[in-house]
Amino acid sequence: MLSPDHSLGVRDCQHARYSFLGFLALFLVRCLMPRASVFAVAMLLLLAACAGRIPMGARNGSVGKTNDGCLIGGARLESNDDLLVLNADNCWGTPELVELLQAAAHEMRAAYPEAPPLVVGDLSREGGGRLSPHESHQSGRDADVALYATDNKTHKRFLDMTRGALDVPKTWSLIQTLLEKGHVQYILMDWEVQKLIYDEISLFVPEQELSRIFQYPRPRGARAGVIRHAAGHRDHMHIRIRCPAGDVYCTD
Repeated sequence: MLSPDHSLGVRDCQHARYSFLGFLALFLVRCLMPRASVFAVAMLLLLAACAGRIPMGARNGSVGKTNDGCLIGGARLESNDDLLVLNADNCWGTPELVELLQAAAHEMRAAYPEAPPLVVGDLSREGGGRLSPHESHQSGRDADVALYATDNKTHKRFLDMTRGALDVPKTWSLIQTLLEKGHVQYILMDWEVQKLIYDEISLFVPEQELSRIFQYPRPRGARAGVIRHAAGHRDHMHIRIRCPAGDVYCTD
C-alpha cells in the first residue's frame, strides 16, 4: 500500500504497473502461456490494467491532481428546482463538491426567489480521468458554473459577459455563498469579468476583503486572490475545491 504522501497517486491512476493483478497476469504470461488460452490471458491483462488505474488500498474520493487524476465512488449532481445540470454524463464530483453546489443553489433560490436556477456545466465524468476539451476536471474537484445575466432568464448555455449583461449583485452573492462554505480553493474567471464585479462592489466592500478574494487589479498572472484569471472563462466561473479531508491520494 502506498503511503498517503506518496507522489504516485496520479501515475497509478493513469499507468498502473504494480497492482497485485498486474503481477498475477505477468506471472501467467511468463509461466503458464503454453497451457493458457490467449483469450484467458488477454482478459487477465485487461482486468489488471483496469484495477491498476487506482492506487492499491485507496478508498472512495479524489485521486491525484485535477489535471491528472481520477475519481473513485463519486457523487452525481442532478437537476432540481434550484439548479440546472447541462450535461448529465459529466456531472460527477466528490460528495463535498456536489453538496457545495446544491447548498449554494438552494441559498441563491432563497435569496432571489425570482432568479433562474443555478446553471452548472461540466464537473467530471463518472470515474474521472480525461474529459475533453478540459485540461482539468479529472478528479471530481472542478465545476463550471454560469454567471447570472441581467435578463433574469434561464439559459441552457454559458453567455459571454460584458458590462450590462452581467448581473453583478447575484453573481457576487453566489461567490460569497461559495466562499463561506470553506471548501473553495480557487475560482477561475476572466480578468475583465473580475473587473466588472470588482468595480461595482468596491463601493461597499472593504479593500482588504477585495484584495483577499480578487486577483484584479493585479496583473493577470499574479498568484494572489481566490479568484484568478484563466483564458476562456468570460462566460462562466470555474470552481475548484480543496482536497477533501480523508482523501489521502488527492493532490492540491
